[in-house]
Amino acid sequence: MKKLYFLGPKGTYSEIGANKIKNVLNEQVELIPISTIAKIVELSDNDCNYAILPIENLIEGVVRPTIDFLLNSDLKIQAQFDVEINHCLFSKGKKEDIKNIISHPQALAQCSKYILENFDEKINLIASSSTAAAFDEILNKDNSFAAICACEKGNSSDINLIDKNIGDNKENKTRFVLVSKNDLFLGEKTRTSIVFNTKNESGALLEILEIFKKYNLNLVYIESRPSKKNFGEYNFFVDIDKGFELILPAIEEIKKATNFYKFLGSYPSV
Repeated sequence: MKKLYFLGPKGTYSEIGANKIKNVLNEQVELIPISTIAKIVELSDNDCNYAILPIENLIEGVVRPTIDFLLNSDLKIQAQFDVEINHCLFSKGKKEDIKNIISHPQALAQCSKYILENFDEKINLIASSSTAAAFDEILNKDNSFAAICACEKGNSSDINLIDKNIGDNKENKTRFVLVSKNDLFLGEKTRTSIVFNTKNESGALLEILEIFKKYNLNLVYIESRPSKKNFGEYNFFVDIDKGFELILPAIEEIKKATNFYKFLGSYPSV
């Protein structure tokens, strides 16, 4: 049985995503939590298994470690999908007992309005490695501690659900990508991801953008990241809303106009 790696521990939104994509794959897979994105990419690069990686949050934006590690791996994006972010507040005690709130820094930021409106300025916010880890921490704490995490994590009879859907943006979601070294056919390919590095000269990026315009290609996402080789040199990650076969003429021109080009995948939304 093949493995499907996800960012652990169990109970994270990544595990919710892993269960969602498991139903799309045409084979049985074993879900394996891994502690870091770097380790997920390393393991997936060395075997024929699958992995899911968070790539973009509606509020916080791009997940930079994901795109950085994909640049240097042989993995290709095989599908994309969204997971709704529904933060809940759990504690052993009651709401009025809470003096400390533990969660991942992003979750604390995404619930800042709720925290401000429901607790005084003395509330102690504590960063944790993940929302799931925050829940596990309060199992060994007293009634003054609470955790913000996915509602699905709250499966202990010793813990009370204080409030649900407490995020400032009720529409919050994270986009995940399924990656593998093997090509999968999970539906019509409607999105293509590439990365390129422009020549270090005036108008170099504009030249590339003019190619997209020439072929009437819509860029649904663009992100620049340092090349990590020279100051002022950047890699540009781009998503195009068409399958790779439909944009080949544009790709050929882009290759000629750049210092570096890499294909990251052409895939469906599932």
